[in-house]
Amino acid sequence: MSTSDFEQDHDREPAHTHDRPRGSRKRILIALIAVLVLIAAGVAAWLFLGQPSDIFDTNAKSGQAPYKSQEEMQAELDRIVEEGMFNISIVSVIEFADGESAGNAYIENVPGNRYVMKADITLDDTGETVYESKAIKPDSYIESITLNQDLEPGNYVATATFTALDPDSLEEVGKAAAKVTLIVRK
Repeated sequence: MSTSDFEQDHDREPAHTHDRPRGSRKRILIALIAVLVLIAAGVAAWLFLGQPSDIFDTNAKSGQAPYKSQEEMQAELDRIVEEGMFNISIVSVIEFADGESAGNAYIENVPGNRYVMKADITLDDTGETVYESKAIKPDSYIESITLNQDLEPGNYVATATFTALDPDSLEEVGKAAAKVTLIVRK
């Protein structure tokens, strides 16, 4: 090594004299992340658990006000139940002259229903859907139906499933079913 090389090496400062050792930086970064996670957890806990517990009036009592008569209380309970209910109507036996003819089913969406209805008929033994209606408004009915397929002569045990749809969004809100018999004459 020459003198000039030696002098140049001593003129340079070591690379890490002013920096912390590498392991120390990792520990500080991990500690900082841990503190941030704890702060985030604390904020989340405060948001979910720290809500005021006194939002409900402590003077409120459960049930209906006592000045109401028994009939008024029952009428209110009946009204609440009725809001979620719907009625279905279809004949229990639908006869077809042959597998391609129409049969009187009288699928009805009764006037008191709040929902739009759709109906389908499925054979119990095979699970095949042999009839599907489009939407039926309340206070409307479908008198006769034609099956989706030509069934052989015979009696078929089936299930008519009514699907209630919200009148505004047309989203399904419930279903109800009734047993029916399909009779194909020839």
